[in-house]
Amino acid sequence: MKRRLTVIAILFTLTLSLVLPLVLSGCAPRDEILKVYNWSEYIGEDVIEEFEQYYHEITGKNITVKYDLFDENELMYSQIKTTQADYDVICPSDYMVEKMIKENLLLKLEANLNDLGFGEIEDYRNDISPLLMSGNTQDGYYFDYDYDSQSGEYNLYSRAYTMGTLGILYANDATAYKNSKYGTYSSMQEYVESNGWAVLWDEAFNQRIMMKNSVRDTYAIGAIYTLLNEYSSEFLPNITPSMALNATDPTNVAKIEKQLIAQKKLLKGYENDEGKEVIITGDIDMTLQWAGDAVYSMGDLQEELSRERDMSYFVPYEGSNLFCDAWCIPKYSRNTLAANLWINFMCKGEIAIENMDYIGYTSGVVSQEVFDYIVENWASEEETEYFIDLSYFFGADCGFDTTLYVAEEDYNAFEAQFPTLEIVQRCAVMKDYGDQTRAMNRMWRNVKA
Repeated sequence: MKRRLTVIAILFTLTLSLVLPLVLSGCAPRDEILKVYNWSEYIGEDVIEEFEQYYHEITGKNITVKYDLFDENELMYSQIKTTQADYDVICPSDYMVEKMIKENLLLKLEANLNDLGFGEIEDYRNDISPLLMSGNTQDGYYFDYDYDSQSGEYNLYSRAYTMGTLGILYANDATAYKNSKYGTYSSMQEYVESNGWAVLWDEAFNQRIMMKNSVRDTYAIGAIYTLLNEYSSEFLPNITPSMALNATDPTNVAKIEKQLIAQKKLLKGYENDEGKEVIITGDIDMTLQWAGDAVYSMGDLQEELSRERDMSYFVPYEGSNLFCDAWCIPKYSRNTLAANLWINFMCKGEIAIENMDYIGYTSGVVSQEVFDYIVENWASEEETEYFIDLSYFFGADCGFDTTLYVAEEDYNAFEAQFPTLEIVQRCAVMKDYGDQTRAMNRMWRNVKA
């Protein structure tokens, strides 16, 4: 994968390349500006410029992208809900898409791009994994990803951008596990894989752990540990990961809050983005991490920091979260034409590859060229015991062979970016808290206080 810029470098680059042209050209008409609100470090290096060229090819007009960053769904939501910010396109996570649809904060995508008035436009928006399309059960797979549904209609408001899992990024050279209360182990890998999420509550790693500064992510894992890990005093073996991570009933929330408060004294801290660097520098040994950032931390980031540390990524046996971030048009958009073309452009196979290559997260786009990219970067020239079938992701009827062999030394990073069906089936999707949102935010304030 290509090297990525640090957050500071990205902000500097965006300021020069995106904001400065606006200043130099004076106050450009609003229909010549596309305002994008996205996660930090979450787009390919040249994709914005390429979209501006694509827009000109389609419309014959010029467009300038103004690109702003957020690091929490709730911050983005507040900007749209409270300040009525006129961003044209946003990239919330699945549960937030669900919430914003319910609250009438999103606009429907243009059903037919040819109706935009610029002739025939090739539509890439259906080249999305069936796993991530709402209302799609795909040959009996248990997943029904229904975040974009309303009154029996699906996929009216969004298109998937990336997907990934929540897991544990850990350093293989850590030794504190030798003092663990859970037992005796021969390696860090054996310790983590044997105990699952309980390792993030192990006093042996006092001040060597970080969690996400996010009510949704940290609560989800706190819930799965509390209710589904046998080391928890509140273990409930008969519930599912979905029931656990979406638990909002007062009884279970109180149990989970108690465990998160107990964990807090062991933590180095809560983080949004820096955990993937802190573990490389050796200040911590384990961190709750999104899969894409784990891949980045295990690879390119070490080169950028000129530091090396052997690390692995693991989705525990009890279950975890499978998330999807999706492009949407917010209610107060003032350039919906450009927003619809942006979303279509981001579903293009070659653009999906650029983004995936740069950010490390799994693209939601499925096409022959995307799979060819996977083969080129990951496939072993020899048959190995690591035989992968990605038909569940690309679709059983995609029309091409979706199997490959991966070398043993590459398998952990590959599995982080392209989870197997076995991993996917033990994960669950976050749901909107609905009328329990205020109570859940109060719980999080109690944890953080």
